[in-house]
Amino acid sequence: MNSFLKIAKVFAFLTLFFASFTIDTTAQGDSIYKLPAGTRITIRMDDPISSNISTVNDTFTTTIAKAVVVRETIVLPEGTVIEGRIVKARAAAAGGQSGKLEVRFEILRLSEGVKRDIEGVPVQELKAASSSTRGILSVVGGTALGALVGAVTKTPNGALIGAGIGAGAGTGVALLKKGKDVRVKRSQEFEIELKKEVMLPVQDY
Repeated sequence: MNSFLKIAKVFAFLTLFFASFTIDTTAQGDSIYKLPAGTRITIRMDDPISSNISTVNDTFTTTIAKAVVVRETIVLPEGTVIEGRIVKARAAAAGGQSGKLEVRFEILRLSEGVKRDIEGVPVQELKAASSSTRGILSVVGGTALGALVGAVTKTPNGALIGAGIGAGAGTGVALLKKGKDVRVKRSQEFEIELKKEVMLPVQDY
């Protein structure tokens, strides 16, 4: 009888132990201290960056523009600093080639000097403004000018020759035209997305 009671007590203890462990694990999985991968954060640039000025490994800072809220609790208040780094920078070039600018967000600066390493990327790729309209106008303008020159020659094939010359001149203008650089202005806001989860320090929220 005593052996049966001992076994029953041990079984009850183990049942309670595993039950508490399961509850604790569940609570951690839904913790307000964990920002899961895929979390989006709206940030504001502190200083401008550009594909024609910035260089690889240059760092810059941003601040959170909208507080991050988890289960009705602000876990990252507005103004929290996130540090970014330039990972690719290529200035615009002739031939209408636009600049290239790629950034990553790597450090989350919390209160009292606490930091967390993060992996964040812009939700939307940083791109230069389109300049295709200007290129088309260059070609069309050159063609029209060439046709006018051909007409002035008053030869049977003058208009066609002039149009051909004009088209070539217009194409040359388009090829010489420099592309646009990618620029992110000071105070510009955009979203970034976390690519891995981040555990925040336990605080008295």
